[in-house]
Amino acid sequence: MGCARLPTSTRIRQRYGVTAAPSSSDPGREALLSWLKQRLNTDLPLAPALLWHYTDARGLMGILEHEELWATQTNFLNDSTELAHGIDLATRAMAGYDASHVKEVTARFLGGLVDPEMAALASWLDRNLDVYVACFCSDGDLLSQWRAYAGRDDAGGYAIGMGTRPPLQGWPQTAPGGHGFALRRVLYDAKEQEAACRDLVETLVPILDEEPTDVERQKSFARSLIDGVVELASWCKHPAFEEEREWRIVYVRNNDSSKLPVRQREFRGLIVPYVALQLPSPVGRMLGHMPVQALNYGPSSEPDLKRRGLENLRANYAHLDGVPIHGSSAPLRL
Repeated sequence: MGCARLPTSTRIRQRYGVTAAPSSSDPGREALLSWLKQRLNTDLPLAPALLWHYTDARGLMGILEHEELWATQTNFLNDSTELAHGIDLATRAMAGYDASHVKEVTARFLGGLVDPEMAALASWLDRNLDVYVACFCSDGDLLSQWRAYAGRDDAGGYAIGMGTRPPLQGWPQTAPGGHGFALRRVLYDAKEQEAACRDLVETLVPILDEEPTDVERQKSFARSLIDGVVELASWCKHPAFEEEREWRIVYVRNNDSSKLPVRQREFRGLIVPYVALQLPSPVGRMLGHMPVQALNYGPSSEPDLKRRGLENLRANYAHLDGVPIHGSSAPLRL
């Protein structure tokens, strides 16, 4: 029996099996992975040799000592529209889809996605999704980042340069524990965001249209659509943040059968949830360690002491021997 409308938020999980693991022959999942592969093939040629993770002195010492990065829950990031922006983009892509060439049942189903009840789905995603990100920047000497991570007592921040070679996708996928980490390039350009949303919809709709009255196919389509929307929401940001040129590791805790434990840290008076990510290099001299290939320190009132402290810290770790240290060229007065 065909379904023309998505159910209300209280029935979405049960009806469409959002958290259920798809079968190996799940057509929606296969189409979604094809869409993600195309996205990754677009990103890889654009990846810089180094991605930079900005932090303060305490964060730097913790990262090097424990060999882990902290991924913050998206609700606590500096973009107040995190997730909501991508969900809105996907909703508009569905509304703009030309359903004149699909079967009538499919058209009714798609129409249900963009009627006012779609707000219930967006609200459900906002309340229930548990998404964490660790952020990187393409620029290792960015003034706005130094300001954000100035640290206590105006000491200034640090930037850790992580190598993206060998192949970019090998970094998070070789992480221990089998957790589903994904490294993604953040999109800021409205046209590029719209194209990614449109491609998702155009990739998935034929899966539904093949047998639109089949309930299992409806579930497969809905699961994959929701997973795709979560992907989009995780790496589509408002154009105002374009200067950051961000890449990020995304961890959707809902989809992990062996969920990473949630920890809390204090940040500017807030209690911020995070998860710890272990991301060792899969090959080479950094095998078993995070691929740290450079260390930068930001503007400081005492740059000589800052460099000396960083050199002493580097000496504690044999695998960091020879890793270059550079100071910021930004004329920021702290």
